[in-house]
Amino acid sequence: WNINQEEKVPATPPPPQDRSLAMGWAALLGILLVTPIVAALLLLHAMVRGPAAIGGAIDALFARTGLGLAAVAAGIVLHEVVHAVVWVAAAGGGWSRVRFGWQWKALAPFAHYTDPLPAPAYRLGAIAPLIVLGIVPAIVGTLTGRGAVAAFGWLLAAGAAGDLAVLWLLRGVPSRALVTDHPSRAGCLVQAPAEPE
Repeated sequence: WNINQEEKVPATPPPPQDRSLAMGWAALLGILLVTPIVAALLLLHAMVRGPAAIGGAIDALFARTGLGLAAVAAGIVLHEVVHAVVWVAAAGGGWSRVRFGWQWKALAPFAHYTDPLPAPAYRLGAIAPLIVLGIVPAIVGTLTGRGAVAAFGWLLAAGAAGDLAVLWLLRGVPSRALVTDHPSRAGCLVQAPAEPE
């Protein structure tokens, strides 16, 4: 035993980085980010089906107002379920770690994974609803001539604006970092990876 040998004390991890915005600013940022995506989907539909088909697609979705509204409401709920499914699968955790609820400030449902997630898993879960419920139905509806399906995709793509804002806030976060939803704002708390010794 060397009495001069310094005892190694584990390094204290740095405090988490706050990557969040107030809900209003996040909504504005999300709109700016999602607008080009929705515009591209509308342009694709106009090129394939003709410009008048955009209005026809929206009319088709809401031809029976109750059914159209029910479809969109179901899509909003499914949006949160898709987040949760991807996070559970990516993290290898259980459904007990998922919390669903209603965010009154945003007037929207939410899904939170209560444990920290690796940044790539968090990002994948955040972007999944845009792809699965927005972009894919919009393109399939356009290519198959099912206007109601395309319009559903446009609306659900627009509904992913907040997710895009959060992804923007996470730009530059390393893949080894751990990410947790912010408890009260739009965005996340990021625990940077420990520095190698």
